[in-house]
Amino acid sequence: MLPLAVAALASAALPAAAATTTTSTTTTYTIELISLTCNKKQTTVGKDRPYLNIDGTREFGPVEMGKGDTESLVGRTHDFTGSSAVMELFEEDSGVDDFLGNVIVNDTESGAGVQVDEFDHLNGAKYTIVYEVNPA
Repeated sequence: MLPLAVAALASAALPAAAATTTTSTTTTYTIELISLTCNKKQTTVGKDRPYLNIDGTREFGPVEMGKGDTESLVGRTHDFTGSSAVMELFEEDSGVDDFLGNVIVNDTESGAGVQVDEFDHLNGAKYTIVYEVNPA
């Protein structure tokens, strides 16, 4: 009988593991692209061939654009979770593509209406992007 009594005492002396529940709420946001305008092209001859990546995913282009050209991006969207997403604009070249700049899209822009930002990393090139951020 002693082993049974020792087992009962041992189980009574050990505290039961506390049940833990971790709740993680991650909000997803949708970037709704509206337009891309070439204010100043990067190439000196001919037209630029810009393309847009968001968080590493190609979302637009490449297309030919010259100064004053605007491309409608309506209907193109990108979902992201967390606090931000990175939009990067490149210009397609026969060699290494040129990085034209990036725009950080923040979750704080959600519901704030239409946003206007610029890509102007490389001397000479300047593009304007128009977009909106909403909860997905």
